[in-house]
Amino acid sequence: MTNDKYLHEIAPKVATLTELSSEALSLSQRVIGRNLTTEDFYFSASANRCINLIDGFVDMLKSRNLTCAGALLRMQMDNCMRTYAAFIAEDRGAVVDCIIQGGKVSNHKDKNGKRMSDGYLKDEISKMDSVFADVYDQASGYVHLSEKAFYQMIASCEGNRINLYIGSHLLARHNPALVEVTDAFIHFVNLHFKMLRAVAESKERLDAALDGQKSTVENTG
Repeated sequence: MTNDKYLHEIAPKVATLTELSSEALSLSQRVIGRNLTTEDFYFSASANRCINLIDGFVDMLKSRNLTCAGALLRMQMDNCMRTYAAFIAEDRGAVVDCIIQGGKVSNHKDKNGKRMSDGYLKDEISKMDSVFADVYDQASGYVHLSEKAFYQMIASCEGNRINLYIGSHLLARHNPALVEVTDAFIHFVNLHFKMLRAVAESKERLDAALDGQKSTVENTG
């Protein structure tokens, strides 16, 4: 895939990411609602982090930086895992407080009494999204020094001769991998939003109930 073809192919994907960034802002507004709770900080922070990751990811697509794009994909998957942890937590309030105070989710248990380590959260969220575990493992290769770093460095192998490419400009043969990472990133932003929409809908019901209580108090007063 030539660089020109790559840029043509990612153009609509960048447009999709821009729309998703706007939706993340809208979701955070719905989560905050009219009556602020501690949980709102947790979920709106994950939405804000998603916006920042999208912005960074788009920049990496335009500069064709596969290493950083892959690392940002892994971070968005972490966003999904931390959001999901609040859904399955034995004590959601404790998990929320833990994150806000700089603690570790792995110190807390889910409703089945299992400690919510990254490995456990990965396996649990894979029950909701069947490709999560495999993509997570692949994306982790961009975070850690792995075979992916060596693969990107090899320009060609001919007989006993190996040509290495070291520099900031990605070889064109890696463009399909960038497109694949982009599709995965969009997929896991949408997975994240699936959870945030559920939070927003729950918050809207809570706001309606609290507003009803306030109205009742005002009428009786």
